[in-house]
Amino acid sequence: MSSIFGPIPSRRYGKSLGIDVIPPKTCSFDCIYCESGPTTHLSVKRENFVDPKEVLEELSAFLRLHPNATDVLTFSSAGEPTLYEGLGELIAAIRKAYPTLPLIVLTNGSLLWQPEVRRCLLGADRVVPSLDAVTSAVFHNINRPHPSLELEQIIEGIRAFRKDYKAQLHIEVALVSGVNDNQADLSTLARVIESIGPDKIELNTVARPPACAGTRGLSDARMAWAASFFSSLNTQIVGVFESHECGCGQEPIGLRIVETVQRRPCTVAELAASLGVPETKVERESQKLHEQGKLRKLRFDGKVFLCNAQASQERSRTSREKGPV
Repeated sequence: MSSIFGPIPSRRYGKSLGIDVIPPKTCSFDCIYCESGPTTHLSVKRENFVDPKEVLEELSAFLRLHPNATDVLTFSSAGEPTLYEGLGELIAAIRKAYPTLPLIVLTNGSLLWQPEVRRCLLGADRVVPSLDAVTSAVFHNINRPHPSLELEQIIEGIRAFRKDYKAQLHIEVALVSGVNDNQADLSTLARVIESIGPDKIELNTVARPPACAGTRGLSDARMAWAASFFSSLNTQIVGVFESHECGCGQEPIGLRIVETVQRRPCTVAELAASLGVPETKVERESQKLHEQGKLRKLRFDGKVFLCNAQASQERSRTSREKGPV
């Protein structure tokens, strides 16, 4: 599978060309809301999963064909990017080759207590660690971390990175209905994040089929109420992706659809906008893929999402085995 995917419709960044250097669902967390499905390899071991030179070659080949296809480059995968031992080397090489393209790293922040992990991220234009809870019970309920990880260690790691890092540090907070959206949790979370001093807070919620059935996002009104707890900070409620053609419609559409939904569920409209093709073409191709068992259709919050067939099966199995959270 290619290390380059998309551009995908990002609610935060517009057209985001993804860089994936982690085997599917290898992560230090097993978050109940994860749109990539349940974690199948819970790990904190950093490894060289792929040669940095091969990733750079793939990226260069794509951008030669589609020089205006993306707004940003984003390390975002179906796992945790900082588990990749070659991340620092690859970031440096990409920044040198494409200095005008913003380079963003999305991370769960779980390994920032390690100095070598903090160092490898210093070359990025923006780093976005997540912090969904600051109490142990809620942290274990929503993020389901590797047993070796401690919440206080993770928080102090993000704090240490803020001191080292001079570019844009955003903290993402994913809010789940009935789990971390009550007044006490939000007040405590806001105080801790304020003490870290990020440049922005990105408030997110469940908007795509999650890893655990029954996991639900917040309404617009509830999100606005939650944002009021972060009023002393630069806070953004993550919005909805607006369609803009990216001009990537020349490659086999079926392959592009499969590679995109392997990382995250998408609607037909999102895929059409991202890939620069008519919705009718995505409909036809996705129906063929569905009949071939290469993807599944899943209804969530009134929308139909195209999903990785294997991840959909894992979602169903996990919900049966683990039950409600």
